[in-house]
Amino acid sequence: MKKIINFLLTLVILGLIGFGIYKVFFSGEKLNSFFDREVTLSVWDQVTVSSEVTVKLISIDDNRCKEDDCDREGQFVAKFLVFNSKKMAYIEVGSLDPEPTKIDKLSIEYIVELTNVSEDGKSVTIKVNKG
Repeated sequence: MKKIINFLLTLVILGLIGFGIYKVFFSGEKLNSFFDREVTLSVWDQVTVSSEVTVKLISIDDNRCKEDDCDREGQFVAKFLVFNSKKMAYIEVGSLDPEPTKIDKLSIEYIVELTNVSEDGKSVTIKVNKG
């Protein structure tokens, strides 16, 4: 009985790992673009920029203030997975932060700029450049 439980538990863990790998690398629309061009992504979409770097939108969090007595403005926070052939980096970019986010963890530096977030928070427009 203990062997069956361990076997089923192993299958569940392997299934969850496989599902996570599928969501990160294979699900969503795959787009191609060039540096210094804007592209619009929905959640789980990815764009390959000039065959050098891939940017995948993981999620968009709505941190805007929805109450009447709120003392802050709030913002959308977009979470990206940025990877090239050698390394991978996780970044978060806020809609109120006007500065582009520089990624220096990769072998070549890239800059991801969040230019627009849709009102419903379902898609973002980004621009990727070499640093």
